[in-house]
Amino acid sequence: MSQEENVAANALVKPFSVSSEDEGGATVISVAGELDLSTAPQLEEHLRGAGASVVVDLSACGFIDSTGIALIVRAAQGSDGGRAKIALCGLKQQVLRVLQVAGVEDQIPTKPTRAKRSRPC
Repeated sequence: MSQEENVAANALVKPFSVSSEDEGGATVISVAGELDLSTAPQLEEHLRGAGASVVVDLSACGFIDSTGIALIVRAAQGSDGGRAKIALCGLKQQVLRVLQVAGVEDQIPTKPTRAKRSRPC
């Protein structure tokens, strides 16, 4: 790969970020960028600080690997103290496909919107 191709490829990768906010009695955790081995610890921090009801907004997440999947599944199964109900929203087709291939899409509720107010993800 030439230097120009490498620069162009890197420009397509969005920087990773995670933010949390309270919305309608739930903690909404918004994930942007690629959720993988190097970025999962940031999401884990937000999950630990979340309330009893959590919505993980993946509308700006373009990629998830097995580390990200395992983190979300553990949190949904209550291995982090058994205190949170977790739902995912805003799944892009490629992220949904990875969850389907991993066989976990039925274990974690998904929603098309973030909150009861029907705010889009």
